[in-house]
Amino acid sequence: MNTSLHHLRRGSVLLFALVVSGIVMAVTTSFFGYFGSAVRAERFAVASAQAQALAEAGVDSAIYNLNQNPSYTGETDTALGGGTFSVSVASITGSTKRVTVTASVPSSAHPVATKAVQVTASINSTTVSFRYGVQVGQGGVVMNNGSTITGNIFSDGSISGSGTISGDATVAVGVSTTTDQQWTVQNSSFNIGDTSAHAAVAQAFRPSVTASLAGINLYLKKTGNPGDLTIKIVADNNGKPSTTVLASGTISASLVTTAYGFASATLDSTPALTANQTYWIIATAAVSSSNHFIWGIDTNGGYSSGSAKYSNNWNAQNPSWSSISGDLDFQTFNTGILTSLSGVTVQGNAWAYALSNCTVGGTASYQTISSCSVTGTRYPGTTPATPAPLPISDAQISDWEATAAAGGTIAGPYAPSGSVTLGPKKINGDLSLSNGATLILSGPVWVNGNVTLSNNATLGVSSSIGAGGAVIIADATGNTATKGTVGLSNNVTISGNGSAGSFPMIISTKTGSNAVRLSNNAVGVILYAPYGSMEISNGASANQATAYKLELENNANITYVNGLQNASFSNGPGGSWAVVPGTYAITR
Repeated sequence: MNTSLHHLRRGSVLLFALVVSGIVMAVTTSFFGYFGSAVRAERFAVASAQAQALAEAGVDSAIYNLNQNPSYTGETDTALGGGTFSVSVASITGSTKRVTVTASVPSSAHPVATKAVQVTASINSTTVSFRYGVQVGQGGVVMNNGSTITGNIFSDGSISGSGTISGDATVAVGVSTTTDQQWTVQNSSFNIGDTSAHAAVAQAFRPSVTASLAGINLYLKKTGNPGDLTIKIVADNNGKPSTTVLASGTISASLVTTAYGFASATLDSTPALTANQTYWIIATAAVSSSNHFIWGIDTNGGYSSGSAKYSNNWNAQNPSWSSISGDLDFQTFNTGILTSLSGVTVQGNAWAYALSNCTVGGTASYQTISSCSVTGTRYPGTTPATPAPLPISDAQISDWEATAAAGGTIAGPYAPSGSVTLGPKKINGDLSLSNGATLILSGPVWVNGNVTLSNNATLGVSSSIGAGGAVIIADATGNTATKGTVGLSNNVTISGNGSAGSFPMIISTKTGSNAVRLSNNAVGVILYAPYGSMEISNGASANQATAYKLELENNANITYVNGLQNASFSNGPGGSWAVVPGTYAITR
């Protein structure tokens, strides 16, 4: 009896052990199955996140490559980090592209995870500020025979004649046509504001003569979209920049593109500098690794009258400056001949070194005055205004030309009839439009020759551009002394597409006389000739004129319109490709 009970108990224990063991084995098997699934899920989640990050990096890479080469169409299986990505770029319009990036981890051949990202990229519109109805360089302005300017005028040269200006007239101090100091050899670069250590970058120079500094240019390009660059002219303090500011100013970010070019600073004064004494140009910018300026430099240090340095805070109580190996590229200009305003009627305020034989409806600011009727307050002994850079830089024009050339080339001479839509495009020869023909600009057009519009021809802006302007450039490469003229005559009409801000602009890079001629009731919107003279006559009118020299004759009129102070031009300078906000999508 006891033996049977003992066996029964042993059997129960064995059965219980077997049951418990089975349960443990089932739980263990289930646990390891779950653990394996969790590990695989976690591996997939990690790989999926890596693939998405890789795809987004591929978008950044594609945008960079588009900015280096507008013809970039993509790439395949580019290795990056722990995976690969492929890019496909498809054109939607001349200034819009669809970018698709597919990324795989660890490879497209054996992927653990794959992600695809799609964005729309477009060329940023560039804002060009035309602050005045007329802005003129050192050639000055001549107004005669009933000519009028409805708006304000700013001129680096003298204003004379017998016309009428409805707004204010400012004549800046004269500027020498030649540089006093410069260094233009560029074989490398130095960043301004990419790190806190580079918050301030400086170049020293020594004037050759005792004179007042009228202007400076720096050889710059940019990455991203930084704000304006702040400029200080300071004295020397034992071989480094001092904190004694002689003049302050800015270089507008809109004058700087992704390619090198000289950009002019607007200074608040014209400080007197002593010959053979050391002074410093300091450039400061907000710190951003993705939005900063780049200053051209000669690493061989060929400029014997200065050196370069950088600092994290130029205005500290005891600033620390570190040496840069080389000389940064720059130009300085001294004041030149005295400027004046004479003969014309200014209904607003007038500001010039000398005023003579004029009528001023507002206040008058001057050093000397003779035979002028002034309704408002007189301010004798006023220092003339400092020169102002023209609103478009050489680098900006080059960017438009590069965009135009990337759109293909038409052999010239080109003389379309009827209605034609064109751009981006380069015309390798002259462009003629006449007898009622219409040219609609859908992007920048570069004419490697002369532009002639006559006999009821029309120039307009495509509706595809929207509230942005378009540009046509007459720039005869290597022959700007005789070619690159613009002639608009005999009832030519130039207009936008109906959207506010859709201004067409015509540029001539010709030097010397007859760069732009607008006559015989032709109507133009924005005319730009930075190196040559512009003549508007015989009842012709424009909404804005900028030139080295301007002549207004026989009832010519310039009427400034609101919106030009913030005119945008697609496919333009700084025209970096960028992702259009709101177009990011994960498609896989």
